[in-house]
Amino acid sequence: MIKVGITGQPGFIGTHLYNFLGLKKEEVILVPFQDDYFSDQRKLEQFVKQCDAIVHLAALNRHNDPQTIYDTNIELVNKLITALETTGVKPHVLFSSSTQEERDNVFGKSKREGRRLLSEWADRSGGIFTGMVIPNVFGPFGNPYYNSVVATFSHQLTHDEQPGIEIDAQLRLIYIGDLVK
Repeated sequence: MIKVGITGQPGFIGTHLYNFLGLKKEEVILVPFQDDYFSDQRKLEQFVKQCDAIVHLAALNRHNDPQTIYDTNIELVNKLITALETTGVKPHVLFSSSTQEERDNVFGKSKREGRRLLSEWADRSGGIFTGMVIPNVFGPFGNPYYNSVVATFSHQLTHDEQPGIEIDAQLRLIYIGDLVK
C-alpha cells in the first residue's frame, strides 16, 4: 500500500485524482489534506510525514494582481520544501506544472520556478521528484474563466457569447480522466 497526499485536493485536478485513487483501495491510502495546512507549519509537517508520495497541485492561477500569483505559488512550494526538510522525510514529490511555462506570464514563471525549487530539494536531500508539464486540461467540472479553456469556450457558445482568441496558437489538450490515470 502506498500513502498518497494531494495538495490542492479540492481543485479541478485534485478532485478527479482523489476520486480515481479512492477507487484503488487495495493499493492506495489517501492521506487527507486541507488547504489550511499551508498556514500551519506543524500541520503541514504532520501531513508530509504520513506520505509515501505527495502530488503538489495547490496553486493560484487567477488574481487581479499578477505578482500575487507568482508570490503565492512560490510560497506554497517553499512551505512544502521547509516541511520536508524539517521532518527529514523523502516522499516521492510529483509537481504539476503547466505548458504556461513556455509563455511569458507570471503563472508560467511561477510553475517553472516551483519545479526548479523542488528538483533542487530532491538533489540536495536524495528525494525523488517528478515534474509534470501538463497541457490544457478539460472535462467534467472544469470551470469557465478559471481552470479550463475548453470550459470557457463551451460556456461562451452555450450562453450566446462570442468566443475570442487571445493567443493564436496550437492548443495541446488532455482529458482529465486520462491525466489522473
